[in-house]
Amino acid sequence: MRILDKYLLKELAATFAAVLAVLLLITFGTETTKLLALAVEGKLPASIVFQVLLLKIPPALEVILPLVALLAVMLAVGRLYQDHEMVVLNSCGVAPRYFQKVLFWFLLPLVLLTGWITLVVTPWSYQQETQLVREAQSSAPFAGLVSGKFNTLPNNKGVLYAKQIDAEGQMKEVWIQYRDTQRDLVLSAPLGRFEWINNRLALVLLNGKSYEGLHGGSETLTVQHFERFEGYLPEIEAAAQQKTKAVWAPTATLWASGTAEDMALLQWRVAVPLSILVLGLLGLKLSKTGPREGRFAKLFIAIVLYVVYTQLLVTLRDGVSNGGIPLAVGLWPVPLAFLLYALWQPGKPKRAVLGRSKRGAKA
Repeated sequence: MRILDKYLLKELAATFAAVLAVLLLITFGTETTKLLALAVEGKLPASIVFQVLLLKIPPALEVILPLVALLAVMLAVGRLYQDHEMVVLNSCGVAPRYFQKVLFWFLLPLVLLTGWITLVVTPWSYQQETQLVREAQSSAPFAGLVSGKFNTLPNNKGVLYAKQIDAEGQMKEVWIQYRDTQRDLVLSAPLGRFEWINNRLALVLLNGKSYEGLHGGSETLTVQHFERFEGYLPEIEAAAQQKTKAVWAPTATLWASGTAEDMALLQWRVAVPLSILVLGLLGLKLSKTGPREGRFAKLFIAIVLYVVYTQLLVTLRDGVSNGGIPLAVGLWPVPLAFLLYALWQPGKPKRAVLGRSKRGAKA
């Protein structure tokens, strides 16, 4: 490896690490705020906030790594232009294709790493997050309950009393009063517990009785005996259930499925790592600055191009998923068009040679 290769790779690696650290801090600062807000509202147990935050690292890397590649290449190579080192290299016969070659070998390991993240790690992290939140929230309803005491239901919609609550959440001698603008319901049962039913958390009572119309001023009192009563608790739905099943489906499952929605998501997982190479080469093209242009002159243009690139990918993904775009076309026109633009080198204008006439030479 030549000295120039080592110098360029060192500059690219240092700048890439710095930009990645900054964007990770910004991203996880926002995610931490959201998770803490959910914990304060009671929608997410505080004990799993840090674990959920760690599981959000792979999906976050999918979003920020292409942007990091674009900005890091622009800043690293832009410094060479700003310090006039690129002028010296060009005068020594170093062609622009040489920088593209060095950048390709620098980005190739990042492309492979990102491909492993998008194809393997991210689906696994979504599965673990869903399972973790579900298990924690299944115990959250009775974690704050006190046996032998009247516990207020969420939104002050009634009270719950249980004579005994064991470590697994099994309740004995349960009494519940539920009241809203339409119903006045009292439930009593010797046994009760919390269960997940149809992806929703429900309170299950066994072999009990229900009383309706005790306190509502109604002339009719309805008493019913039930073997099993299921009451859903919408206030304690898992936040992870907002994700569709296809998002955290393994890549092999998407490949075997063959449906338009699954294939669109599969193409997205492949397009994300390729975007690092495309946007990195685009950053090399945008890093060229003139003598009076600052080092950050084209950063705004680069961010705009990144937003356009991402939105075009999302639009094509939705089109493929809905069947409006053929699967053979897929998402590939966007990275291909940007790659051709990044590799395109404008031809050098020919210089006109001014010759002297014989009359002018004699003069």
